[in-house]
Amino acid sequence: MTAGNDYAAGWSAAQSRAPEEHTTFRLTQLVILLGEVAPANGRTIDLETLGYYDFFAANPFVIVQREDARDRARLHQAAFDERQLTYASSGSRFANRRKRLQHDCALLVAYGLGERLADGYAQTDRGAEFVEGLTALYVDQYRESVTVVHARLKSLSAPALARKAREWLSTPSLVLDLYGSTEQPDPGEAQ
Repeated sequence: MTAGNDYAAGWSAAQSRAPEEHTTFRLTQLVILLGEVAPANGRTIDLETLGYYDFFAANPFVIVQREDARDRARLHQAAFDERQLTYASSGSRFANRRKRLQHDCALLVAYGLGERLADGYAQTDRGAEFVEGLTALYVDQYRESVTVVHARLKSLSAPALARKAREWLSTPSLVLDLYGSTEQPDPGEAQ
């Protein structure tokens, strides 16, 4: 066996998993999300709507179009990039993430970070304290994405949100371009 094979043999599947494959990462995203859209002692969010928010906050360029320069700039500043390979399969990724959501919400409730009320889920005071103690830059970046997504989704009724989500997830609005060759500068941009 060569040194390269030794390295490959030592590489475990756990090391190569995407962040959203880790339960702790998903739960942290959810408790941050709840703090922004369903804070402790405030509004609640139903599971269906939470599923849309959860996915689109993690993948905001599915709903933020090229002509939305202000929100695109905010997301770029928060280190989100529409050229990520994960955008190529957003429909299947949404389905997979949605399957885990109920389990993840049950864990949030079990840990006391979220609560299930009659009309939906909300962050708890403990969840708010947990988020307040987070110091990773990603927390602020993710919160910025949640803010952009929330501004776009909050006025939609449940049926309208479901219709728009089907449209966003079935339309290949993002061109997968690994080399940036299809990017055209905006007419107002300096060369």
